Amino acid sequence: MQQKYKVFLNERYIEISRPVNIKLNNPYVMFGSDADAKDVKKWFNSFVSSKLKEIKLFHQDPDGFFRVFQSAYIRIPAAGGVVVSGEHILFILRRGVWDLPKGKIDKNEEPSSAAIREVKEECGISGHEIVKVLPTTYHIYFCTYPGDRKKWIFKETIWFEMKYNGPLIGFPEVKEGITEIKWFPKSELNRVSVNTYENLKQIIDLYK
Repeated sequence: MQQKYKVFLNERYIEISRPVNIKLNNPYVMFGSDADAKDVKKWFNSFVSSKLKEIKLFHQDPDGFFRVFQSAYIRIPAAGGVVVSGEHILFILRRGVWDLPKGKIDKNEEPSSAAIREVKEECGISGHEIVKVLPTTYHIYFCTYPGDRKKWIFKETIWFEMKYNGPLIGFPEVKEGITEIKWFPKSELNRVSVNTYENLKQIIDLYK
């Protein structure tokens, strides 16, 4: 029972929670107990066309409403890894933005297995092992790829911290738009934060 969810739409922020500590000067929407996917889609279309940077969605049952919220989009489950080697963390430069290795979970694949596989494929390393589960991130994006083109996607990414004792090298998966991999010292994570995605900052901040 989480009771609060953070969802990102590029640099914009949506919070889903119970209606507590409501401040009238902050934008919010109250959803009733009978709210369904159509209500979410109607609200979302108005939010996209607005200039609001953030908004709170209130519901008496945030967990239940979050499931309804997700059903309004095409869902893609993903998994990724924060690979730690001593005082260094592995990042990839994808389309000019620092990112963490991650990818879609295949059918019948466990999230942990998908995370290990994606790190290996995108970074060209092996021998990394999962240490613990990290907070899950959520973001929405407009798909421009064939198949789901011109549709809104809801991506849930399950993150794992991984340990790695090999050499601090690797090979970027160029066909996935990755042009560089880099082992950043934890002391330099602010350099990453100025050129990364908003939804990843909550993961990166765990290591500062």
